[in-house]
Order: sequence, then structure tokens, then C-alpha cells
Amino acid sequence: MEKETIYGIHAVLEAIKSSQPIDKVWIQKGSKSKLFELLLNKLRLNSISFSFVPSEKLERFSTKNHQGVVARIAAIKTMEMVPLINEILQQKKNPLFVLLDGITDVRNFGAILRSAAASGVDAVFISSTGSAPLNGDVVKTSAGGAFKVPISKVSHLKDVVFHLKARDVKIFGITEKAKETVFKKNFEGPLALIFGSEDIGISKGLIKLLDDEAKLQMENEIDSLNVSVTCGILFFEILRQRS
Repeated sequence: MEKETIYGIHAVLEAIKSSQPIDKVWIQKGSKSKLFELLLNKLRLNSISFSFVPSEKLERFSTKNHQGVVARIAAIKTMEMVPLINEILQQKKNPLFVLLDGITDVRNFGAILRSAAASGVDAVFISSTGSAPLNGDVVKTSAGGAFKVPISKVSHLKDVVFHLKARDVKIFGITEKAKETVFKKNFEGPLALIFGSEDIGISKGLIKLLDDEAKLQMENEIDSLNVSVTCGILFFEILRQRS
């Protein structure tokens, strides 16, 4: 079984909360705070192996800001596309799917997953090539969101679009080239949002398959936002409309 190293006290707490298989947790000697006490209680309660180590050992595991905690877990499980879509459509009347086209930055990916989890996105689809890896950096940035939102890795995002269209899910693209802004759109009903990378945008092959598109209204000659910020705005606008 593939393993992944995650770091940061919140990421490890979320892994425990989400019942992720955890092999071992390393904690920096001398760490003291209410959060560390909570972590220790959770580790003992769930019979998870842990040990106290000097900071030098943690830095061999991760040169990132580990906050005194590193854990080795099973690789984050991804879902098969068709069963995932079918299950969601059976359970929900107005689901929200998200397709990330060419998002390669792990921090953007993690931030998107965090917003997706917080706003109730039902599933996120990424391409098996040309996408950010689902690693410890993503987990930490997502603040546990990577454990809360089903993620499906596919060979071609077009396959996701075709399957969703066959199930009467509207395919909506967020692109600067659109004429109308997102705040003039109605996001009711089963919906899939496609977001492209900041430099290229949504690929031409997917643009041709869109049922509708919109852009963010911006002022002061700013013509684009970080993709994770754009995602967050859209997710919560949809949540607002549907609440």
C-alpha cells in the first residue's frame, strides 16, 4: 500500500477525525499546548502509534512548517468516476460537482479542497496527468478538506463531462472570456463547475462542451484572481443561492 507523509497538527487531527489509516505519528519533544494535549488524547483513544523525537528528526521527514507533528498515513483514496457520480445523483437532488482542469500548484489545490469542503461541494474531479499531486502539502493547505470531499482522478476530464451530461447535469465554465458575471446567473439544479489554470484557462476541448459560462466582475484594472480565490467565491455564491 502506498504511503504519504503529512505534517502539521491540524492536518493530523483531521486525518484521525476522518478515520484515515495512520501508521505512525512523530511529535517533537517538549511540545506543549492544548492542541498537543488534544492530539495525544486522540492518538491514545484510537490506539495510534506515536513517539516523541527531537526536531532534527522531524526535519528529516519534512522541511516544511511541520508545527512539531509529522505522520505517515495510507495514500489518500480516490474514487472511481462512474460509481461516485451515480451515488451522488441518487442521494442528492441538486449536487455540485467540480472539475479542475490543469491546476498544478499544490497550495491552490489544497485551498480549493478546503473551500469545497466548507461549502458542501459533492465531488472534485482531476486529471491523472497535468494536475497537482494529492500529497502532504495539499492535505496541510486543505486543513483536512482533502479527507472530507470525494476526489476522483480520471484519464480525461471529457469523460466526466460526457457522463454528467448524460445524467442531465449542467456544465458551467468559469472563464474571463464570458460575457456575463457569475452574480447574474442562476445556479439551481444539478451542476458541474469547470475551472482552468490561471495562465491557460479551461482547455479548448472542454470549452466546446460547456452549457453556459460566466466570469467574475472585477474593478481597478485587475483582470484575474488566484484560481483558489475564484473557486471560493463561486462555491459560496452557489451555497448562498441554494440556502
